[in-house]
Parts: sequence; C-alpha cells; structure tokens
Amino acid sequence: MASRISSAPRPDSPHPLPVLRVSGIEFRRGRPILKGIDWTVGAGENWCILGSNGCGKSSLINIITGYDSATSGSIEIDGARFGDDDWREVRKRVGIVASTLTTLLESGEQVLEVIASGRDAKLNLWEVPGEALIKEARALLKRMGCGYLAGCLWGPLSQGEKQKVLICRALMSQFRVLILDEPCAGLDPVAREQFLNWMQALVSKPNAPSLVMVTHHVEEILPCITHVLMLREGKVLAVGEKRQVLTSTTLGAVYGAPVKVTRQKDRYYLRLE
Repeated sequence: MASRISSAPRPDSPHPLPVLRVSGIEFRRGRPILKGIDWTVGAGENWCILGSNGCGKSSLINIITGYDSATSGSIEIDGARFGDDDWREVRKRVGIVASTLTTLLESGEQVLEVIASGRDAKLNLWEVPGEALIKEARALLKRMGCGYLAGCLWGPLSQGEKQKVLICRALMSQFRVLILDEPCAGLDPVAREQFLNWMQALVSKPNAPSLVMVTHHVEEILPCITHVLMLREGKVLAVGEKRQVLTSTTLGAVYGAPVKVTRQKDRYYLRLE
C-alpha cells in the first residue's frame, strides 16, 4: 500500500482550492499503465515525481496536460475539471517543458513562433503571432542566454537548445502550474546547474507557479521542492513532504535495489549500497 503523508494546507494561501487534483486516474494502452492515481498539489507547494523507467510518469503528465485521455478518473486544475470545462482554456494555466513536445513541433517552425505559441498553449501556429508576442519571445530568449537562436528554425537545434526554447515557451503562459518533464535531459553539467539555479530563483519569486518536476535523478531535487510523489509500476508508492518521503528505504523500493540517500547543503545524492 502507498505511504501517504498528509500536510496541512497553508492558512495564508490566497487560493484555497488545490492547484491540481488527480483522482482515481486509470490509464490503459493495451495494458494497465496507471492504476488508480490519487494526488493533490496545494497552493505554494512544489513537487518532484520520481520513478524508474516505465512506471507511468510521462503518461501521468500527458493526461494532466490533455495530450492523452485517462481511461477513468478525473483531473482538476484550480477547480476546473476536465470534461466539464473548456480544457483549451484550462491548459493555459499549465506551463510545460517536456520531451514529448520536441516530437509534436514542426521542424520548420521558427523558434520565436514556438515560444510565442506558449501564450495560448497552442502548437504549430497557422498564423503569424503579433509583434508584441514576438518581442516578448525575443526578450525571454535573451534572458535565458540564448538570444542567438532568435532567427533559427526548431528542427536543427541541439537537445539542450530545444530545452531552453521550451522553457521560454512555458514562461509565455500565465500559468498556475509549471511542469518540467526531465528538463535537464541533453544538458551538459554546467548547463544543468545553470538551469537548476534558474528554477530555484523562479519559484522563489512572489506569486510563482506551483512546480512539478519529473526526474530520474535525486541530485536534481533543489531546496524549492517541498513534496515528492513516487510511482512504481503505475501505482503511488509514496507521497508527501520531501523530508519524510525522500529516504533510502522508499527510494530503494522505487528502484528495486538497495540505495543510500545522503543530503549535503540542501541537495540530495544517491548511491548504490
């Protein structure tokens, strides 16, 4: 049975409704992939999703963002429920940086248009964005240290460059939740640390969105992460506050091997026993 560690809602939160609520989600594609997932993200919480390959992490993210449909169960964002509300509008509250987007975007699309499309959560624009959106997209690229990509096409970019462009695209949204699905994939060690520092700074700002980060690497879990959801074989293995859930015992169960988790200066590290 999953270990469920509850935390009291923040009394000072201006948003009493959960930012995200996942209830009884089942997902099948010839075989069961997700098996009754229950999970709630409260206002002011930042989450990490951990699990081995094939545990259902990416499927869960695709369902939350509307790129896949659950077999059963419900998804709510700020109280708006998929199926009852216009999900095209609800998706504007969710920023996402995910490897799935790299295959959905047309290789011939301009980088600035890829970024601008994040404002309305659209892919592969059929009309040229207005000058104001293009100007904002250009400014975001410059802020991320890759202004040189402004005149490039999406297809020829390196994996690391695509991740940076997707980050800019997510920032174009007026989102309540920012989902990062293995955002450091393809980044060299220096670029990875720069991105993680950016993420820490982003969620430290007033009125920052709730963060949901999917990763295989304990080392990428920063101090801004408050809670952890662990999946194994399509089920919730453990869920709750980071300091209670992120232990050698639970991670050993997630990965099916004896491991040791250590902590140094608010960063976590894992090694095999």
